Amino acid sequence: MAAKQYRDQQYLEQLGERIKDIRESNGWTQERLAEICNIDIRQLGRIERAETNSTISILKMIADKLRLPLHELLKF
Repeated sequence: MAAKQYRDQQYLEQLGERIKDIRESNGWTQERLAEICNIDIRQLGRIERAETNSTISILKMIADKLRLPLHELLKF
């Protein structure tokens, strides 16, 4: 089954790639970031693969745990 396509799909793909790149630069697995964000690993995977359009509160939590201001996470 193909992933749902969102109107802003390209942006979601860029955001997911940015989260993944920063996570990996910290040496963290998806499991580790999901654990410290207190979210399900499947949810984090969907965010990184642009299969979901996350809420701003989830993205803020991820940015905080990655030690970035939210605007820096969203800048690419």
